[in-house]
Amino acid sequence: METLALLWDGILAATDPGIFACTILGAVVGLLIGALPGLGPTAGVAIMLPVAAGFGGVAAIACLGGVYYGSMFGGAITSILLGIPGDAPSVMTVLDGYPMAQKGEAGRALGTSVFASFVGGLLGIAGLVALSVPVSGYALAFGPTEMTAMMCFALSLLSVLGGRNVFKGFVALALGFWLGMVGLDPISALPRYTAGSMNLFDGLDFSIVAVGLFGLAAIFMSLEVNVDKPVAKYTFASLLPRISDAVRTRWQLLQGSVLGFFVGVLPGVGASAATMLSYALAKRISATPEKYGTGIVEGVAAPEAANNSASYGAMIPLFTLGIPGSATTAVMMGGLIMIGLQPGPMLFTENPEFVWSVFGSFALGNLALVFLTLLLTPLLAAALFIPTAYLYPIVIAIVVYGVFAIDNSAFNVMLTIVAGGAGIILARLDYPAVPLILGLVLGPLLERNIRRTLIQSQGDLLVFIERPIALGLFIATLLVLLIPLFLKLMGRKMIAADEAEV
Repeated sequence: METLALLWDGILAATDPGIFACTILGAVVGLLIGALPGLGPTAGVAIMLPVAAGFGGVAAIACLGGVYYGSMFGGAITSILLGIPGDAPSVMTVLDGYPMAQKGEAGRALGTSVFASFVGGLLGIAGLVALSVPVSGYALAFGPTEMTAMMCFALSLLSVLGGRNVFKGFVALALGFWLGMVGLDPISALPRYTAGSMNLFDGLDFSIVAVGLFGLAAIFMSLEVNVDKPVAKYTFASLLPRISDAVRTRWQLLQGSVLGFFVGVLPGVGASAATMLSYALAKRISATPEKYGTGIVEGVAAPEAANNSASYGAMIPLFTLGIPGSATTAVMMGGLIMIGLQPGPMLFTENPEFVWSVFGSFALGNLALVFLTLLLTPLLAAALFIPTAYLYPIVIAIVVYGVFAIDNSAFNVMLTIVAGGAGIILARLDYPAVPLILGLVLGPLLERNIRRTLIQSQGDLLVFIERPIALGLFIATLLVLLIPLFLKLMGRKMIAADEAEV
């Protein structure tokens, strides 16, 4: 009951006109970002980061959160109307959403996606509120040794599960670690990898790098996406969710929301995996699995509920442990740091009003997005046909101005452009950018905790296995790293055995 009272107080605080306006602004921008093919929540939050930082306090994070879950709502629009995923998590929505549109049920599919997104967001917020306080309470007992083990575990999950090529994931992670070492040594204050530039003495601002690596790179890459399909027709009345469909999809909504939330909590897995697993599970337990992919509401409800629930699950490690579990939450972590707050368990004890006001803004934004999505769907569909020659220069100008305004530094602008170019190169070479940015974020924190542990233990390395929690986490890390290798080896042996029999 105490948690519900705190959430209610947060909702009341989030009704402040300034905070509510920023929430709505973020949600509308998120809808647009999600609807534009080639972009996505990470790019959207990165683009809005310099702008939102100027709002300060709760309003800044409410705006960034609005962009995050707003893009999850918006991604379904192009998936259903055009058969083009607005972002990666919306791929599964295409499988049944677009066939429904081709059968003249575009409005019904959109209405189902809006309702499923709302339900997934509602249950995701419930999970976020229910688990954040106990998790942060346990995390208060973590010292530098436990935090070192926790970061190693998170990074192992990220590198193994965060991409198709594990080796490339570790290479990107190592590059992020190296970039995180740029600047003055935290202990000796000696410069490292600065090339004599005083602009680098404070290190690379990962929020600025993220704006280029995800924001600008996504914009440049999306220029290759051409929208030349006709938009499926629908009426405004058909967009309204149907009670019969809500009852029909109740189990898909529940399993998608629950599965999506817990998958979202795992670092490096993300909403894309949550939607795929949810769709696969819904199809597997269905009495008529052959209908999936032909255009049924159940095939829209399951991934859309998982999509939005996963976004709130990903915020649990960010707020409670100070460990971003995805690229989007890493950028949001940059927003927290830019307004002078360090995410982690102390955030709940030192700034409880801030935390619950942010959670309250999430609840209001999730509800507001139901009406915003229904009202703005025609405009968002029309925005797809605005020539990129007009739209993207405006977006790029906003990004450049926002980055420059942070410190009035032309160097930051140059760094953003370089990061954008690096993001394109990484994408072309199929190297994941997520391990790089999280290596840049967590690398300095990991180094600091390792050195603090060694200082306290006077250089005794056994301290890392003498503490039960740290030992358990290190064992889990080894399992995460070794099990895929074992399965791969067993697979090769089975293939060799089959070939020998032939």
